[in-house]
Order: sequence, then C-alpha cells, then structure tokens
Amino acid sequence: MNDELSTSMQHCIGQVRSLCYLLDEPTTMLAIQADGQTITVYASGQVALDLRALPRGATICVMLHDVSPDEVEIIAFSVIPPDQTFP
Repeated sequence: MNDELSTSMQHCIGQVRSLCYLLDEPTTMLAIQADGQTITVYASGQVALDLRALPRGATICVMLHDVSPDEVEIIAFSVIPPDQTFP
C-alpha cells in the first residue's frame, strides 16, 4: 500500500501561469509551468482558496496527488521567494 501511495504523490516547482475559479465554489484550476512544460492541476477546499491570493508569475512548490490519469490535485503548496535560487 505504501508503494501505491508513493507512486501517486509527487512534487514540482514551477511558475503560476493562470488561475481559474468560480466565486461560489471552493475549487481552483491552475496552470503551472515547470521544466518547460505547462501542467494543469486543480485544488479544492482551503488549499484552493489560499491559491487564489497568488500573483501570476509566482514560483511555488506543490505537492501533487494523481487522482486519475487525467486529474492531478494540489494537496499542499508553498511560495518560493523571488530571490531564492536553485542549482
């Protein structure tokens, strides 16, 4: 069971390209550019509400859960300061 969990969880660091949400629903769709690719993910609940405060272009580290082959959910995130560098 732990192997199944580890294969469905991953993290990535990327830039926020776009956010999309309905005001009366606690779900947020997010496009993130990471490693030259743009991925579309969603978040729900408090994570979705917190993501709405991010400015476009912010760099974030996200913990992702593969809900299905076509659906990836953000379960946690942190903002990386603009002056932070990576090797």
